[in-house]
Amino acid sequence: MKLQSFLAAALAAFLFCSNLHSQTLQLKSTKAIEDQTAQIGGDPVEIDLSEFFEIDGVTGQIVEMKFDEGAVSIEMLSDVAPLNVENFLSYVDDNTFDKTVIHRSIADFVIQGGSFTATLPIESVVIRDPVVNEFSLSNLRGTLSMAKLPDQPDSATSGYFINMADNSNILDTQNGGFTVFARVIGSGMDIADAIHAIPTYTLTLDNSGYPYDDFPLGGNASDDITVDFMVELETARRVTALPNSDGSPSMVSFAATSSAPEIADASFDGSMLFVAPGGAGLGSTTIVVTATDTNGNEVSDEFVVEVQPVAPFFKSQPMPRAVEVGRPVTISAEVESVLAATYHWNLDGSPITGATEPTYSIASFSNSDAGEYTLSVTNSEGTSVSSPALLIAIEASARLINISTRGIARSGESAMIVGYFLSGVSGEKEMIIRAIGPDLLNREVEGAMLDPQIRLLSIGGDSVDLSNDNWGTGNDLDYLAELMPRSGASAVAEGSKDSVIVGSFPVSGYTAIVGPNIGEADGIVLAEAFDADEDRLNSDVRLVNIATRAEVGIGENVLIAGFWVLGGEKANLLVRALGPELLDRDVQNAISDIQLIVVDGVGNIVGESDDWGDSLYKDTLIREMIGAGAEVPNEGSKDAATILTLDPGGYSVVVSGVGGETGVGLVEVFEIR
Repeated sequence: MKLQSFLAAALAAFLFCSNLHSQTLQLKSTKAIEDQTAQIGGDPVEIDLSEFFEIDGVTGQIVEMKFDEGAVSIEMLSDVAPLNVENFLSYVDDNTFDKTVIHRSIADFVIQGGSFTATLPIESVVIRDPVVNEFSLSNLRGTLSMAKLPDQPDSATSGYFINMADNSNILDTQNGGFTVFARVIGSGMDIADAIHAIPTYTLTLDNSGYPYDDFPLGGNASDDITVDFMVELETARRVTALPNSDGSPSMVSFAATSSAPEIADASFDGSMLFVAPGGAGLGSTTIVVTATDTNGNEVSDEFVVEVQPVAPFFKSQPMPRAVEVGRPVTISAEVESVLAATYHWNLDGSPITGATEPTYSIASFSNSDAGEYTLSVTNSEGTSVSSPALLIAIEASARLINISTRGIARSGESAMIVGYFLSGVSGEKEMIIRAIGPDLLNREVEGAMLDPQIRLLSIGGDSVDLSNDNWGTGNDLDYLAELMPRSGASAVAEGSKDSVIVGSFPVSGYTAIVGPNIGEADGIVLAEAFDADEDRLNSDVRLVNIATRAEVGIGENVLIAGFWVLGGEKANLLVRALGPELLDRDVQNAISDIQLIVVDGVGNIVGESDDWGDSLYKDTLIREMIGAGAEVPNEGSKDAATILTLDPGGYSVVVSGVGGETGVGLVEVFEIR
């Protein structure tokens, strides 16, 4: 016989109304799911599975008691024992029952727990004030009752027992009757029976001679006692019967398979089943739904979803924009139709002669071309009309004139990289390129870099390789003093360790690399590129693309790119934030899910993007990326991109990781005309 001494508190003594018949209360299907129809490319079919599956007869709060032998789910009976249910749930909610032990198992009678920890030595759990006895229901097999002290009906605290037999003739008449407050549901009694079958022993307390009688222990009689041999209640948690959309624990989980997922596939949000047409073709698929409870019991049902043809639908819409008079413009939409379809563009509601393709181009936009454009698409199932795209005529577009990006710069491969492109047939543009660190301290920016340096390299064309450490050294200060006011660049403190490169640069692409001086610390830097032409709003050379690659942090360390557009009437800009795309360019530590918002000078959000492929104007986005020489991100990537038509003024692009993610990101602004 196993004997072991323990240091522990005294063991609470266990002694020995309307009828509650023992029930299995199993998972079941209440009715068959009917066959469904869906339209190709249309909205998902929604089915609330709570209308088709249930735990038979269960309406009260469920608690999952997860023993090392398996899960026992119980239903609270608050209608007959509200105070005892509240008492039991209070121990559940503060995790008192976690890692406690079944300390008594009496053959054909009960298993008892809730009073002692599954430790060596065992210890009493912390208890609350006793609860009033509420005896009402009989102690039948599969019911749970509160343990209490002899001749003290209102003495129950944390101790509970599961009736393993019909004990009504013993327990209903003793000590005021033992309060039944819950019942086992599902096939939890299989687990209780497995616990009940474990051999029991008498364990003696140190110096007391008081035994733990009928203590269930695994292993062999000759084995030394360890916690592993005890019957441990690992956790006790409130759960719902069926899944909720908030992801909270439930007794039942759902799974679904589709015989033809390319036609329609299934997904879940809690107990809501969504069957989405795949858009790959017409036909039918069989959806098999399986409900599984915590004991592994399964119930399945199946139904057929027939995907039918539909009138054409728009996967992307034509995009409104401002167009310079005399310049070409193309508008388009992406349309899906499994049936043969015809197309026709309309201007202000009237068909345009010959405009019968998904894409419509105007070689030289005029004032008479301004108006509201729609695309009508017709097949044998009907006609669909796009959302309207308003094209307005402007005499001249506003210009990008600078970028000012604040972010974290580090040494080596983690340096901040600022890129810009100059466009034009020929000529040069006077530019000021700066890396501001020390001056940020005067603006109360914590963590500013104390000694940044900058290097400027050309991308193709004439070779440029310039660098600067401290702006007062290596620059023509008179020339710089002339350019700074007309560029809009703020003054830099005399003698500071901020860095500046100034000069006149030919049409090309350029990269400015910003990082700490040798031996200096990383920090926050403001990297700036200014158009400093004397007549910057009319010069032949334009600043058409600005970009910054840097670390995207959280809070005040998100990546912020500011830019200005001036002159003209409107500016059409492609704004992007890339992270996943950088992984394909072998950029280490690239952020995997990135988002952006664009705000104007007073903080109003004028544009935003998370996953670029979800854009209403995806077709236009792809075309303009290609036209701007910007590589199109992978289909379904979590990069961000949007096209905006903006008034002249200053704007900021705030780039952050979705869900607080951090890593290297790239923010870009392209001028599109």
